[in-house]
Amino acid sequence: MRKKFNVVTSTILVSIFLARFGTFLVIPYLTLFLLNEFDYTGMQIGAILSTLAFSGLIMSFFIGPYIDKFPKNKVIITGLAGYLACYIYFPFIDQYAGFIIFAIVLGMSQSIVEPTYRVLLSLYTEPENRRLIFNIRYFLINISAAVAPLTSVYFQRFGLENIFFGVGFIFLINIITFLVLFKKYPMVRPVASASKSSIFQSFYVFKKDYAFSIFVLALIFVTFGYSQFDSTFSQYLGRTFDAELAVQYFAWLITTNAITVLIIQYFVYKLGERISTTTSLMIGSGMLSLGLLIFGQSPNIIVLIGAMIIFTAGEVLVFTMVDIHIDSMCEDHEKGTYFALTGVKSIGRIIAPSLGGILLDNIGAGAVVFFIISIITVLSVPSFWISSKMKPRI
Repeated sequence: MRKKFNVVTSTILVSIFLARFGTFLVIPYLTLFLLNEFDYTGMQIGAILSTLAFSGLIMSFFIGPYIDKFPKNKVIITGLAGYLACYIYFPFIDQYAGFIIFAIVLGMSQSIVEPTYRVLLSLYTEPENRRLIFNIRYFLINISAAVAPLTSVYFQRFGLENIFFGVGFIFLINIITFLVLFKKYPMVRPVASASKSSIFQSFYVFKKDYAFSIFVLALIFVTFGYSQFDSTFSQYLGRTFDAELAVQYFAWLITTNAITVLIIQYFVYKLGERISTTTSLMIGSGMLSLGLLIFGQSPNIIVLIGAMIIFTAGEVLVFTMVDIHIDSMCEDHEKGTYFALTGVKSIGRIIAPSLGGILLDNIGAGAVVFFIISIITVLSVPSFWISSKMKPRI
């Protein structure tokens, strides 16, 4: 097992955990903070969150070629510095425009850091070990997502603004760690591409690589479905049950999600050794769609928990395989561009709450609403299949 981990890979994995842990300490409570402390309207808060999503989406088109062109150690430190600036700046914001600036810079930083993390893991890991490493990355992200929000509840007695300072300190530690790490273990640059790097190169990738274009389309469908859980489904619970029971049920389902992820992660990894990533993606997308369909069929909590288990199993099958699949679709000098462009899947995250809300307002019946949502989500299955037929099967 030791041979599968080197100092750089291990440090990157720890850094990913710390960064996500810090983010999950504060971001899930951002909406409540803006509502309670500044009394912003739903539209104003929505505009801030949309700005965060849109800035990340736009940056995804532009940042990839520069991740490939410039030394990865400098790119990751630049992105982490953006995070640091955001979280240190946040407690001093007292104007609406300040939160918009915060959202823009945070979205841009996410689009720099996340694909660069994945590129670094790929470059510093032997090909035969990448499946394991990417599975561990996803596992650590899920642990942070499960533990950090609960930890935040305890520390919020000191004020959410002060937690932002703590998160900023976490990113400062990450920056210092990478400065020391890459000084001791200098980056080895992959063979450079003959083509000149530019922002137009990202658009050219979609034109030249139809398999990747269809793959990203599939990710948009999957992300659309996955994003329904904490948007449309939470609203559905609120409309179906009284407020106290809705919150209780939602908490139980979040707990079910976390436990299921931790239990099945290893089995998904072993399954991935037996079947292709494309097959895993198709099965996972189908299960995620099935879980969404069942959500609307019955308000019984046992049925909802069963649907949550199916939904989560699909989530794990898809999102543990996405990075592995993309890694195999491109050369080392293209990884930054390809990983960054997967950020385009945010289109699904942007559309999901609006369309889900429209369906709830105009149809109301959960069975019909989630049937429509599941049909849209399941379009990812043929999309993954079509993409695989355009490339050698992996």
